Amino acid sequence: MVVASLLLLVIWVAYTALALVGFTAVQNLGVVSSALSALVSGNLTLITVAVSINQLVLSRELQGIGGLTRTAEQISEFRERVREAVGREVAPETPAEFLSLLLRSTRAEVEQLEEAIADVDDDDLRADVDEFVTRLKAHTDRVVGLLRKPDIGVFGVLAATLSTNYAHELNETRRIEARYRDQLPNAAVDSLDTIARRIKDIDIARQYFKTMYMQKELSYFSRLLLYVGVPAEFITVAMLIAVSNSGGPMSGLPTTLPVVAPVVITVAFAPLAVLFSFIVRIATVAYNTISPTQFTTPDPGGTRRS
Repeated sequence: MVVASLLLLVIWVAYTALALVGFTAVQNLGVVSSALSALVSGNLTLITVAVSINQLVLSRELQGIGGLTRTAEQISEFRERVREAVGREVAPETPAEFLSLLLRSTRAEVEQLEEAIADVDDDDLRADVDEFVTRLKAHTDRVVGLLRKPDIGVFGVLAATLSTNYAHELNETRRIEARYRDQLPNAAVDSLDTIARRIKDIDIARQYFKTMYMQKELSYFSRLLLYVGVPAEFITVAMLIAVSNSGGPMSGLPTTLPVVAPVVITVAFAPLAVLFSFIVRIATVAYNTISPTQFTTPDPGGTRRS
């Protein structure tokens, strides 16, 4: 909502400033009527989009007993596997605590890898492992620190791992293991395998939390767009009728139009501002978490690493 509010403020200031210098000064009420008609039609389309999005979310949520059972069993199996792997009696139920548990377990395994190669004489092996260990420890410390914020939601969990390329880290464990297979102690090989499994689990959890976030945001967006769109339509239509009747003897619109027009135009753009803010937010999350652990996608700004 902050982005939408700022966008509307910019629209109001820009329109008012242009009107003051005469660029958007109203010379013909027919032009105003045409602009308002276009905004009414556009907002009706956005409201239709909101209804369609709501139907899409409902189609994902409403399942039969079989589908609900399979989903619940898959989630339960994943949580149980993670719980056994990290040695906890009960896995956390909140996304932040669950992801933090996986990251702390990964960091502990990274420290074991560091200890396992402490006596290895191969300088190249030590250099590669040290670089990998340093990068992964820094990442886990940073994300765990971000996840400690009070009342952190699903978006906060995703934001903490944005632009993190787990595919690169997973491939790095395989590269080290393949390149130094003969030099690596058995304990180091076991640690690398465990780290790879933890990285997969972290990204699986992140992708699932992204699904939760998208469904929540889309349902909230469709509801908010209706709350904003219907009043905006009413105000815009009322203004359109007032402009159409401006020639009547009781109409004072021509004298008040320079003041009223910027407000009505801003209100008419409110649904579009809401759409813009949500699309930016959702697209940012999707773009920065699009790569599954087995593959990576090229980044316009360069290779993304954790």
